[in-house]
Parts: sequence; C-alpha cells; structure tokens
Amino acid sequence: MLGRVALRDLQNIRDFIARDNPAAATSFCRRLLDRARALREFPDRGGHLKERPGARFSVVGSYLIVYRVDHAAATVRILCFWHGARERRHLGSSDT
Repeated sequence: MLGRVALRDLQNIRDFIARDNPAAATSFCRRLLDRARALREFPDRGGHLKERPGARFSVVGSYLIVYRVDHAAATVRILCFWHGARERRHLGSSDT
C-alpha cells in the first residue's frame, strides 16, 4: 500500500526524470513500484532506519523505499521514496 507521501514522491520522481527522458522516467518508476510490491513477499529483507524507529528501507538505484511492516495485519505500507543524496536526518519528520 502506498501512502499519500509516497504517491507524491513517485510523481515528483517521474516528473523530474521525464524532463530529460520520459521513457526512462516510466521505466524507473515501474522499477520502484515492482520493488515495493516485492516487499509484500519479503518484508524483512530491508534494513532498519535509525532515523525513523520501526521503519525499514530497500535500495533501488539512488533511492530508498522507506516502509513499515505490520506483521499482524500482513501488510507493508510504503511511507516514502527518498533520494540518497538528501539528508537522512529529515526521514524522521512527520511528513514522510
């Protein structure tokens, strides 16, 4: 399940890449979504984020897929897509 912020992030990523290469934008966003979907099958494979207790991450290219696992409900919620060049200390903010 993609959260509100994650949907916005995905659109921003697509728009940014599409300025130079629309086909690459579509392909890369599809890759992000494929990895996000795969987390439903293997939710514990990602690392833990000290900046955001209880959250995990998976790396795709220069991006982190930040997510939270609810084992009791058997769900994975994608919180945001975070570019690795951004400061990770902001990952703990309530916006992401």
